[in-house]
Amino acid sequence: MARVILRDGTVADLRPARNDHRDRSMLRELFRNASAESRYFRFFTSVGEVDAKWIEQMVTADGVSALSLVCVAGDHILGIGNYVRSEPADTAEVAFFVDDRYHGKGLGTLLLEHLAQAAWRNGLKRFEAFVLRDNHKMMQVFHDSGFEAEERWDPKNDPRELRVVLPLGETERTRALQATREKLATAASLQPFFRPQSVAVVGASRDPDRLGHALFRHILDGGFQGTVYPVNPSARSVAAVRSYPSLKEVPEPVDLAVVVVPAAQVLAVVDEAVEAGVRGVLVTSAGFSETGAVGLELERQALHRLRDAGIRLIGPNCLGLLNTHPEVRFNASFAPTLPRRGRVAIASHSGALGIAILEYASRIGVGVSSFASLGNKPDVSGNDLLQYWADDPDTEMIILYLESFGNPRKFSRICREITPHKPILAVKGARTAAGLAVSEKRTVAVAASDVVVEGLFRQAGIIRADTLEDLFDAAALLAAGPLPEGRRVAVVTNTAGGAVITVDALPGQELELARPPIDLGFEALAEGYRAALPELLRDPDVDAVIVLFIPVGTQEEEAVAQAIVDAVQEVAGRSDLAAGRERFQGIRKPIVANFLMSPGGGPVRYLEAEGQRIPVYPFPERAVRALGAVARYAEFRRRPRGRVPDLPGADSGQARALAREVLAGAASPPEEGLWLEPEQTAALLGAMGIRLSPDGELSVPASHTAAAVFERDGNGSGEAGQPGAGASEEPRKAPLARLALGVAYDRLFGPVIGAQPLGVAWQPGASGEPGETPAAPARGAGATAPPERPLIHRAPLVRITPLTDLDAHEMARAALSGFTPAVARACAEGLADLLLRLSRLAEEVPEVVEVDLPEVDLTEAHCSARGASVRVAPATSLLSRPARPADASHGH
Repeated sequence: MARVILRDGTVADLRPARNDHRDRSMLRELFRNASAESRYFRFFTSVGEVDAKWIEQMVTADGVSALSLVCVAGDHILGIGNYVRSEPADTAEVAFFVDDRYHGKGLGTLLLEHLAQAAWRNGLKRFEAFVLRDNHKMMQVFHDSGFEAEERWDPKNDPRELRVVLPLGETERTRALQATREKLATAASLQPFFRPQSVAVVGASRDPDRLGHALFRHILDGGFQGTVYPVNPSARSVAAVRSYPSLKEVPEPVDLAVVVVPAAQVLAVVDEAVEAGVRGVLVTSAGFSETGAVGLELERQALHRLRDAGIRLIGPNCLGLLNTHPEVRFNASFAPTLPRRGRVAIASHSGALGIAILEYASRIGVGVSSFASLGNKPDVSGNDLLQYWADDPDTEMIILYLESFGNPRKFSRICREITPHKPILAVKGARTAAGLAVSEKRTVAVAASDVVVEGLFRQAGIIRADTLEDLFDAAALLAAGPLPEGRRVAVVTNTAGGAVITVDALPGQELELARPPIDLGFEALAEGYRAALPELLRDPDVDAVIVLFIPVGTQEEEAVAQAIVDAVQEVAGRSDLAAGRERFQGIRKPIVANFLMSPGGGPVRYLEAEGQRIPVYPFPERAVRALGAVARYAEFRRRPRGRVPDLPGADSGQARALAREVLAGAASPPEEGLWLEPEQTAALLGAMGIRLSPDGELSVPASHTAAAVFERDGNGSGEAGQPGAGASEEPRKAPLARLALGVAYDRLFGPVIGAQPLGVAWQPGASGEPGETPAAPARGAGATAPPERPLIHRAPLVRITPLTDLDAHEMARAALSGFTPAVARACAEGLADLLLRLSRLAEEVPEVVEVDLPEVDLTEAHCSARGASVRVAPATSLLSRPARPADASHGH
């Protein structure tokens, strides 16, 4: 079952049709209530009552050769889509029927996408649909889906109908369209939380010491621009506002119900919310899944009732949300005051920590656009909030405190769409076994390998901070001014010791010193800074400036601060506008300052130059760490967007057919899979353009490298592009570098690729705590298994699939960074090409769950490895694994 969201924000469940009385009755009602035209378009004839045998066929599909998916909200089926395998065997006929009231809301497209995913998992390659020519709505669904629909008309058949053929392979276009539809639908479903017109606080108390009273007062005192109603059956009024005994008696439709009652009373409130037609529910109460099995069951019941009614839920066990927009001014949180308005959105898995984050943001002058405490997140997740903030015009930066992932692959995809335009900063808690154990006492969390998390964050361009202090230090710089255009840093100081500390810290943050530091000494300090800074700010070989100052008195500090501001304004200049006013131009390089031991210097503060803010850090190391984080993000933004390229000689269809043939030939393959025999391994990798020579060595000839492909005619054609072609004629050279590579199905992140210079071995599939050994799958006679190797004791380089061309080249450079620059340059292209082929294998052949290349030797011409091993398992077995948790398979 998956939660789906329609274009207007309607929430429903998508699941296989069930062969029971309830589904059959709901289907009969769906067809009976439809217009005559809709029934005609679906069944190609005028029918008043749909024949029972058709309904029976829909609910008795086996889920493989035939599948029916229904979209359910409460006691109603909103739509059904089904496919039935036809001829040839890799083709299925597909059909849809949607409730007339839900036409135009994206439900048909959503059903098509989910059916296509299931069909592809089951080995189907294409859909065909027979559509009446006048059925323009259905044709629009096919065209809007992103699939390359081909319309065919056979004059021998019924002239009224068209045959539409849709290949099921995903393309960049289908992925982009699906992501856009999902983002818009999710944002629409969260409007009742962040922009409500009417709010009811259930549990609002007259006792000022009760949480219900505090939260109600916070909404009032924040200046909420809508209407707020206290709901309390025992009080006539709360805070001089008339109270109502239940949600049903509130005199207008309620957008958002904020629930502040004990856990035992929440189900009754949920039932009232459903009856009253509330659009969103926020539950602050504790006592749910964070407390154990009883609380978990209570949470599931509440979620089930809300989902049946299409109502979204934030919480339980959360501390609320807020929006500072002047047209909203909504503080439904336990933060005592609405923070200053700004452009930073904040989401926190920890409620109390989230309130502290808000308070710290206010202390350092970082304004907030909106905030949400997620609590146990059985429904609204961090991924949902990211999609809401992606296009929110009031949000320019996003801060996350995370303890667990629901759907990390989706998280990565969403972030990769956001970070080229808006920075995302994150602190990932629960990084150790001890931290996870503490987290699990508050919420149901899933352990994530920190190695894979690091790879995910780097791929997605997320600024990762180890501490909340580092996170806000970077946020303060991002909020202050321009991004650096490079990594070259100039330093001006009045203390040689401070300069030494700063210069020593630069390489650790991947920054470089642009020129020798300028030491002003302690004479005429203010004039010294005023004279030195303009030269550095104008220098084209300087990308950022660090200003260090040890105060020698309060007056001296004020004079130096003013001198820094004067220098910035001198370089920035002013220009006259037609109206005679002056406009501050600003400068295009960041400036960070450190006033060591300055009075009250704990958090970051700012020097205000007109048009630019200069963050002042209490210690030089913090200034350098912040600048390093922002410089890496700026470099990520300057990169072109990566793509998943075509690879000459790679045939994932053939590779998948080989894997499925092996599994079909096994009497009863275990769920964990089988190791392929050597000749099977050679054939499967060869189908991807990765050759195994007769001595068991893997080889990618030079003609497969990206450089060679670009040097040819650009279309990747030629004999050399075929598996095994051209390699044997080239003399084998001594390896320049040696690595271990592997592909594994991580239990949380799905397919991941790891690379490790040899000396420390990486064992695919071991993404848990050190010492954890995966269960050994069954091996056929003569099958090649990976050699026994110790688990890693330092982090390998890991990335999640799919890799783009830029991901592969970045990963190759990082994997080779320990070798000499000449070796790295010589081997990077070939290694990147091999990584792309492994990524495509992992993505497009779901039966392949592990590839082990224990020793890969690299030269300018070859990637070769000894002892290659491949493990395959039924693709359908992956669907039930905890590796792909069901956090929001959102609709569109």
